[in-house]
Parts: sequence; structure tokens; C-alpha cells
Amino acid sequence: MKSGFTLIELLISMAIGLIALGAIIFMMEQFTVIGPKAIEKVNQAQEALLINERIQSQLVKMGPSITSIKVDSQGKWISYQVQVPFGINGIYYAPYTQTATITMQGSSIILKLSDKDSPITIVSGVSSLYFYQPQNGSVRYVFTLSKDKVSSSYTNAITSVNLR
Repeated sequence: MKSGFTLIELLISMAIGLIALGAIIFMMEQFTVIGPKAIEKVNQAQEALLINERIQSQLVKMGPSITSIKVDSQGKWISYQVQVPFGINGIYYAPYTQTATITMQGSSIILKLSDKDSPITIVSGVSSLYFYQPQNGSVRYVFTLSKDKVSSSYTNAITSVNLR
């Protein structure tokens, strides 16, 4: 009896090898497709944290000075009024009143102050922004980030300020 492999054994081993090679190629292809999308999702989550911090800091730093807040019925902007006492050496005059609006302009979230002509850019690279006020004492907002066919929506609320 001669030792060696028969033609059928060689064909079966080649078929198994090709199936394994096909599976490896498929997994590598999936990794190259899913990998950049996963990285973009992580980058968007980091950017969302920055956007949340910037929007909330505009309102939280005003804190008790906010005398009124209004949310557009279509959710396109939020407007608030700030009254800051003005005085020197314990003598106070009429309070300084400032109205500010946070809205979208192109792909940027901007802050418009009533006494300034040019708006202040809070953050850029946002696809959409929507404000709503479900109840007194809070304002909620939803914004969407999109890049390279990867979109993520984030929701947050502002509740730690004196909203009236």
C-alpha cells in the first residue's frame, strides 16, 4: 500500500481551507467597514459632551440672574432674560438687563445678545438642534451630529438654573 493523499482528500482539504480563508477575508472586510464608524461614534460622543457643557454653561453661569425664559413653539430657539444688579459701594441703580437667544445658524449653535450685533459661536458642526419645555423648571434640547454617514442624536436637560 502506498502512502499519501488521494485526490478526494486533497480536494476536501482545499475546500475547507478556502472556506476558512473566505471567513477570514469577510471578518477583515467587516472590521474595516465597522471600525471607522465605531471610531466616529466615539468621537461624536466626545463632541456631544463638549456641546452639552457649552450650552449649559451659558445658562448655569447666569443662575439666579435669569428672570424669564422662553422656548420657541417650533423648538428653533431658546431666549432668556438676565437681570444683574448694577452698583458701586453698596449703592445700586437700575439693574442691567440683557436678553440672550441660543439658536442655530448654519451648522453652528450661536448665542445672540440683544446689545451686540455679532453673535457668539458656542459650537459648530451640528446637524440639528431642537428645544422644548416639557414642564416649568426645565428646558430640554436634542441635537444631532452627522459626519461621513454616521449620525447620532443626543438629548439633555437644563434643570439646575432658576427657570421661571
